[in-house]
Amino acid sequence: MRKKGAIVVTTIGKGDFIHNYLEQIKAEDASASCTMFVIPDRKSPHQLFQACEEAKIGGGDIRCPTLAEQEDFLNKLGDIGKLIPYDSDNRRNVGFLMALEAGCDFLVSIDDDNHCIAGRPFLAQHALVAGEEVEEEAVHSFCGWYNTCELVETEPPLIYPRGFPYHARFRNPDREFKAEIGRVHINEGLWLRDPDVDAITWLACRPQVKSFAQKSLLLGNDTWAPVNTQNTALAREAIAAFYFLRMGYEVGGLRIDRYGDIFSGYFCQACARHLGFRVRVGTPVALHERNSHDHLCDLQQELACILLLEDLSEWLRELKLEGKTYQETYLCLAEKLEEQLHHFKGSIWSESSRGYFKAMVEHMRAWIEAVVAIGL
Repeated sequence: MRKKGAIVVTTIGKGDFIHNYLEQIKAEDASASCTMFVIPDRKSPHQLFQACEEAKIGGGDIRCPTLAEQEDFLNKLGDIGKLIPYDSDNRRNVGFLMALEAGCDFLVSIDDDNHCIAGRPFLAQHALVAGEEVEEEAVHSFCGWYNTCELVETEPPLIYPRGFPYHARFRNPDREFKAEIGRVHINEGLWLRDPDVDAITWLACRPQVKSFAQKSLLLGNDTWAPVNTQNTALAREAIAAFYFLRMGYEVGGLRIDRYGDIFSGYFCQACARHLGFRVRVGTPVALHERNSHDHLCDLQQELACILLLEDLSEWLRELKLEGKTYQETYLCLAEKLEEQLHHFKGSIWSESSRGYFKAMVEHMRAWIEAVVAIGL
């Protein structure tokens, strides 16, 4: 029986990307097994709703809930609805929960400026998170971190993905590769053209991706890499640990943003590793035609997150979790994070930054309450 997939995207655009994904779904003969959840916000134009209606007429299974419908849905799920703000990419959480309630076997999170490449499998590659064990080459890095940009040819030749800790950059690149077997629960697809890098990198060198190495890898159990939400799939069970952290708080005098997916990706990765599941990086590759950005503004919003991640990433690598399910493990992570906050040192760790993560711990608990209410 074919696995049931869900594609989740938030957008304040006109929905130009929808046709591309519908064509891909049809090309993979998945029209009957894949639902697209397009989550609008207060700034979304009426053309988006028109595009979704036209897609339905064309046979696409697309759901584009109005703001009122979103609120009605969230009100059934405890406190989480009060914690998802408008005018924020945090509303991606609404789509995650709707996909979960719809009974998806796997979820694909995309950004509206990422496009499927004609003639290449997309859903079939992501669907492996809902399948049996796979045997693929795994990478084990001696420094504990793997730069996923090594899988693509870039100009300039050495860049790192957004969320890759700075303390781990330009370190000993020695690593070994060996075939391993495991069940994949997180699959991160890469990109052509515009890479997902931080504002510092965009300002310094304006990187471009020329080609993909045609090779995917499992991350070794001792090797980490950032996971984002722009072309990433999760097994149904793993959604319980993939709450998209809320941004917009003031930390260290800076208003933080643009790293909600990075924090959530690391948290989910920690839970998956504890439970014995694997992270895979590589295919499917998307064409990333990046929306217009003010890189200096992005830098201002990312800087505090980058500094926080320096300590948080190392702590996660050493963290010992407990739990037999994603729900139990995620709650354990929330508890241990709350305990750890007083032990982080450095200029970025202040009353405001500790307060931010303390609030996030409560959000994480509300998230579990919501997924339990749905029946996961």
